[in-house]
Amino acid sequence: MKKLLAFLLIGVIMISFFSPKKLRAQDAVQKIELPAVQKTGGMPLMEALNNRHSSRSFEKTNLSEQDLSNLLWAAWGYNRPDKGKRTAPSSMNKQEITVYCAMEKGLYLYNAKEHVLELVLDEDIRAKTGSQLFVGSAPLNLVYVADTKKQTSEKSSASNVGFISQNVYLFCASEGLNTVVRGWFDSNKLHKAMKLKKQQSIILCQTVGYSKK
Repeated sequence: MKKLLAFLLIGVIMISFFSPKKLRAQDAVQKIELPAVQKTGGMPLMEALNNRHSSRSFEKTNLSEQDLSNLLWAAWGYNRPDKGKRTAPSSMNKQEITVYCAMEKGLYLYNAKEHVLELVLDEDIRAKTGSQLFVGSAPLNLVYVADTKKQTSEKSSASNVGFISQNVYLFCASEGLNTVVRGWFDSNKLHKAMKLKKQQSIILCQTVGYSKK
């Protein structure tokens, strides 16, 4: 009986030690290799502009890796890699903006040069990216962060994020996805949750997902 109790006690300790949070760390994918971008097709520009709109209604279903790949490239990928130029302009070509992806599986950084997602945190911080209720369950929240040591001015970084977020809007309009850009979030709380450096400044967030049926 004593041996049985000791065995059960060890089992309880093991279960307590390997909490769900720790198990997620083991399951987290350190790097997501995105599929090749589909650069043809889509909706004609004038139709996309006509269909562009904000929506705060999202399915919980995760985006497919192909949709995620195309979306991130459209937002801030390299369309002229030989010249180091991107799909959106930046003041004096500083390219000081970094796009982070807050998803259920964790927080990822979009590495545009390699076109991959790199794990930053193995935590679900979606709810911390905004004060609206829908952000915590929407599949993807983009967080646009500026490196203040590289930027020419705060205004230029705000403008550059505007270009990027509009690219996302047009892509979503073309592909039938819902999106909304957001400025209502606790900057200090989110900065801490993302473990950003002092020189990094959060400009805007943008939620993306499939429309509810």
